[in-house]
Amino acid sequence: MEKYNYICEYCSIEYIPRRRKIQKYCSSTCRVKAHFQKNKAVECKQETGLSTTVNRDSKHKEKINMAGIGNAAIANVATDALKKLFTHEDNKPATKGDLKKMIAQFKNRFEKIQNMPKQLDQTEAYFDHETKEVVYMKVTQSWM
Repeated sequence: MEKYNYICEYCSIEYIPRRRKIQKYCSSTCRVKAHFQKNKAVECKQETGLSTTVNRDSKHKEKINMAGIGNAAIANVATDALKKLFTHEDNKPATKGDLKKMIAQFKNRFEKIQNMPKQLDQTEAYFDHETKEVVYMKVTQSWM
């Protein structure tokens, strides 16, 4: 067996070979990753017709640090503030409080007429206090 060190073609780490023949990669993991990376680059080239460069430094990924987390948090806060500032009141999502208020208004506006039976389409009669008319509605919720 050879005594000198090799450099892995995938991760560029220096290693001592474990086999008698010349090794290109330090481990089977690097060999498999290099194979998939090479085949992916070939597929992209065939699909798009453009040549792509293969990045062999995939082990040296950017690490998470506090500055990056802080920048992301500031960006989220700024985005939320700008959304609230520039979104029209009619386009904002309804909250639970808004829904409760709307249900209370519904209960005050419409009053169920007890002595009128349901129609064939299962709608019930309600008196509308604003328009002073009888309105037929199908109410499926138990909050009425």
